[in-house]
Amino acid sequence: MPKYRVVSEPSPGAEHRESRGADFCREGDHLVTAIEATNLVAAVAEASDVLAGEHRARRIVSVEEIHPRFAYSDGQITHALKRATLAGIPLIDPGSFEDDTTPFCDSEEFNATVQLVAIALRESGLVLGLDISLLANEDDEPYVMVEVHDKARSAHFSRGTEVRRLTDDREAVGWAGVLAVARELISVSNDLH
Repeated sequence: MPKYRVVSEPSPGAEHRESRGADFCREGDHLVTAIEATNLVAAVAEASDVLAGEHRARRIVSVEEIHPRFAYSDGQITHALKRATLAGIPLIDPGSFEDDTTPFCDSEEFNATVQLVAIALRESGLVLGLDISLLANEDDEPYVMVEVHDKARSAHFSRGTEVRRLTDDREAVGWAGVLAVARELISVSNDLH
């Protein structure tokens, strides 16, 4: 069952009522409670019950779904990466990644493949809203911004890192190296949500 976050803040009282969008309390004054409900409407109804308890004499300012962490097997990721296309053109061919002795993260095609994996994860529907921006500055290690667009909240979340850190197995070779990149991108996406 999905989980929802209920956020409340102290009520200013009727004598000086602020507009709903006003942020008049300090960050620590927000009270956050997680509840389980079948859908958002049920969560709002349950939030009313929660008001009678720990949120008494407070006003609810937000009820939102807590992002369920993505968890996929290597088989599911492989299937998604194989079927992902952009304008009808396959993005990644698993047969083009040889299992040699050089770790994939040290190969010349690593940076370009990281971008393709991010696009493939988004286009396949595994990680909606995922995007990546690679910034290559002269002799420096390329830097990457991993971005997630959350359409429900109309917000973008991002995190920057060196591109070589976008793998969860620095020793993986061939297709296993591509899967290591996909797993790390999924993990970063989970953290951003």
